[in-house]
Amino acid sequence: MTSPRRRKNAIVLPIPQAAELTALLATLDEFIRSGPRITAELAAFLASHGARFPESGAGNLIDELSFTALGFRQLLAAGEDARHQESPCHHPTR
Repeated sequence: MTSPRRRKNAIVLPIPQAAELTALLATLDEFIRSGPRITAELAAFLASHGARFPESGAGNLIDELSFTALGFRQLLAAGEDARHQESPCHHPTR
């Protein structure tokens, strides 16, 4: 996944929407990796759509989903870290 900061025409998501997308990707990733039948069904789907190497394609899509989910988690964490650095909490002195 290419970082949106490196793209000229980036789409900027507000943090709540980015968090929702991150959670969705994590759920899909967990579900797809939950059993070998799902991988086989994805390969069958790809084959029905003309994929030349559906088993490899299924594995690649699953890996891409995992890496994309990880990338979004990292971007979200970096955004949260940056927000906390920009507006540190001011604790009243006692």
